[in-house]
Amino acid sequence: MSKVKQKQAQRRAEIIRAAAPLIADVPFEEISIAEICAEIGLSVGSFYHYFTSKSDLLIGLLWLIDGDMQERVFPLMTNYDELENLRIFAHGWAEHVAAHGIERSRLISAIDPDCPDLAERERPSVKKLGEVISRGQLSGQITHRVEAQELVEDFLLMLRAVTMDWSRRGGRYDVVARMDRFAAVAVRAFRA
Repeated sequence: MSKVKQKQAQRRAEIIRAAAPLIADVPFEEISIAEICAEIGLSVGSFYHYFTSKSDLLIGLLWLIDGDMQERVFPLMTNYDELENLRIFAHGWAEHVAAHGIERSRLISAIDPDCPDLAERERPSVKKLGEVISRGQLSGQITHRVEAQELVEDFLLMLRAVTMDWSRRGGRYDVVARMDRFAAVAVRAFRA
């Protein structure tokens, strides 16, 4: 990545981080781009330099998760047991969700996973899961007779379901512990 692209990506992440508390306090549908820009000290023109639409800002929240996962969780996924790597991934995802709160989880849960803007991008977390599952299938650790990409989608569905339920219930349970239990069940199913 060129230095210019890297600086743009960093600035985009800064804008997303600055806007996240505001869009967590006000229903996303009710807030305007002008209000977001006024709150974070950014011109509307600058906003459109980094984002194509308001919904692109929500998609950016997913990229923040990916950045955190790359920095904090991926380095821990060095086990030759790919099922253990999947558990580490799920645990790290839940830790991120817990650290950033219910409102951000609700916003992320509201993103349509089939959104064209999202589908066109190859997210690092999705790519990493694909690598882990493919290696697990090649080594015989994952014996489920489903294509790797379908297992990735199923695993992501489980992650979203746990975090969405946690946010809908107002964070009334330990999302990390619940995710650990669901991940244990999921990885056992991958051996079927």
